[in-house]
Amino acid sequence: METNLTNNYSKLETFSDEVFFEIFDRLSPSDLYKTFYGLNIRLNTILNDSRMRFRDNLSSLTPKQFHSYVKNILPQIIDRLISFKFGTYDTDEYQQVSLFLHKYSIDLSRFKHLRTLVIIKMTIGDVQIVQSALIHLIHLVNIRFSVDSNDVDTTSFVHIGNDLLAGPKLKRVKMDMCARTTFENVTKSSNIEQLSIAWCEMQELTHLLQYSPYLSTLKATICGLNYADTWIQTIRGSLNQKCSLRLNSLKLVIESIRFDYLLLLLHELKQLRALWLLLNHYEYLDAEKWENLFQTSLLQLDQLDLTIALTKPFLSVNTAGQLIMLSTPHIACAKFNTKFWYERGWRAKLDEYDHCVRLTVSNNTVPI
Repeated sequence: METNLTNNYSKLETFSDEVFFEIFDRLSPSDLYKTFYGLNIRLNTILNDSRMRFRDNLSSLTPKQFHSYVKNILPQIIDRLISFKFGTYDTDEYQQVSLFLHKYSIDLSRFKHLRTLVIIKMTIGDVQIVQSALIHLIHLVNIRFSVDSNDVDTTSFVHIGNDLLAGPKLKRVKMDMCARTTFENVTKSSNIEQLSIAWCEMQELTHLLQYSPYLSTLKATICGLNYADTWIQTIRGSLNQKCSLRLNSLKLVIESIRFDYLLLLLHELKQLRALWLLLNHYEYLDAEKWENLFQTSLLQLDQLDLTIALTKPFLSVNTAGQLIMLSTPHIACAKFNTKFWYERGWRAKLDEYDHCVRLTVSNNTVPI
């Protein structure tokens, strides 16, 4: 038995460093250092090799495990991590992000080889700290941030600037901020290709689009439009040369936006091939306006998922308190099932519930 163990150990020693790198890449840093560090000089050297890269997720650690990790593991690998996720979904248990950034004062700019960064449920105040560090992380490709809803009220804002978005290799960004996100401080073009925003106002989104020439996929919740007259004057022709040539997939949840304003935006995005919309006002039932959009501007669109959800009774926006005929959604559904829509492979259906109706127009393709 001893001879077999010796032979197996000898064979293991013949593996190249690259083989160990490949094997160790599948294990967490904590497991690696607990299991292999201290066994022999060769393994110690490999674990501390500058070529060794690590990925880690701290979101499931207990407070005790987190403390041990920060004190014993992180200092040995901080500049060799390429993927790092921290923060807890249950912030009632403990505030991992707060401990990380404040109690232990970990400087994110030291993660100099990081390509993917995920931070779960930080405070709005922490956003600026994180943004200031990101300017130093020149290898970042993916970032995903969320803000703790317990730190948000109706007056909360999250201000995003160049430090977060202008990384030279940054391609994918997801921001679940639980508060209105503003982009007025963005003044430099980014290389971002995929972007997801929890919610912002229409004018903020269009401002950001002007600095996103490589954006191909956008998901956002849009709520409200301030200074509509100014926005109308600036929107026309401002996007189609800067972003629409690449922006081909758009997914929007729309709240408190007039149909005509949404149409102005969509008319600018002529290269769209996939469009997903969730709307909540009866004026969006106007099939003729949709047909005009698809005939004049969105000529390349082939994937459509349009959902209009309405609560009962249906009130007219033009005449306060006047009830619209309950059959209006049914009439609209018929207009969305004419030859124009059939030729494009799009079908409409109406689902009616006790307190609402939902009109869906779709070609039943894979969701975007």
